Amino acid sequence: MLFDPDRSDSIRAQFPALRELTFLNSSGMTPIPLACRDVMTRMIDANLEYAYLKGADWEKSVTQTRQDAARLVGCAADELAFVKNTSVGVSLVASGLRLSPGDEVIINDQEFPSNVYPWLNLQRKGVVVRIAKSSSGRVTTDAIAAEVTAKTRVVAISSVQYATGHRTDLAALGQMAKDRGFLLFVDAIQSLGVLPMDVKKFGIHFLSAGGFKWLCGPVGSGVFFCDMAKLEELDIVMAGWNTVRNPILYHEIDFTPKKNAQRFEEGSGGYVGICGLGESIKLLLDTGIDSIESHVVSLTDYLEQKLRSRGIEILSPRDDGDKSGVLVFKPAAGEAPEALFKRLEEKMILTAPRGGGLRVSPHFFNTTADLDRLLEAL
Repeated sequence: MLFDPDRSDSIRAQFPALRELTFLNSSGMTPIPLACRDVMTRMIDANLEYAYLKGADWEKSVTQTRQDAARLVGCAADELAFVKNTSVGVSLVASGLRLSPGDEVIINDQEFPSNVYPWLNLQRKGVVVRIAKSSSGRVTTDAIAAEVTAKTRVVAISSVQYATGHRTDLAALGQMAKDRGFLLFVDAIQSLGVLPMDVKKFGIHFLSAGGFKWLCGPVGSGVFFCDMAKLEELDIVMAGWNTVRNPILYHEIDFTPKKNAQRFEEGSGGYVGICGLGESIKLLLDTGIDSIESHVVSLTDYLEQKLRSRGIEILSPRDDGDKSGVLVFKPAAGEAPEALFKRLEEKMILTAPRGGGLRVSPHFFNTTADLDRLLEAL
């Protein structure tokens, strides 16, 4: 365990769910920490007692959350908008780009549906969707490159694949995007909060991530990044009173959009969820994303070693550069993944059946003792 015992105890104390659960499904939906619950409760109570009179405090909290989220993503605060889930961010890009019949978008055969359907929806407009083929659970740079043509406008890919845990080489794809002239969109819901992200360093143009997985935030919260250099290339597909530069001048109709990513926050924001997410992000930043990555990868290494010693097949790619916070293995003795998942759930050990096996996804609040409990239950 990479965190010192005192630090580990203080982190775990933030998650009361861990008192009853052996929680190993951060790829699905994490429990929220106390700090997240507390700020949301305070905001609800303030609204209950004072209506909107505490609104200025809410705005300050939203601004701070935007700054912290931008730090996590590696962008400027002006390049970050709040969305209710990953799918909204994907759709903002898929629907907002001015794609013409014959233009090509590349996805792959491992993607979660959130990063598939918005692109397939463009086929009705004559856009061609090409599907890169994975190999042994990996979506490699070479596989993407093999699909790129002179008509390629966008490559859309997850930073980590949900069913295998394969970690995308984002820097290599970003360089390819620069060299070959296409846009790079990243669904980061399976990495943001557990693996370092730097959209500028990696050459990412657009990114979306819901807040309820590795970010430990509430459902209905999320972040969307739009590179400022690409802002005017993305049409506004959802417009509202808050889209424009002077939103509080209700009586003066002037459809001049904001000059930053906040133009994509078309209406009143979900202040409670956003500020709850902000507290979770603070906890992650205070712990340190590099430290979280090291800790989580060490946990998956530990589990991998223990499983292999029992002769259990590991389905996740585990070479250097492949590893993430996700480990998928094939249950022993022919047990179906769904049956093992249910058997573990009865013991209050939470995992998920994915990718033809059982998916385990520990986070910074987990320890080797949690994995030992899983191993004993197998």
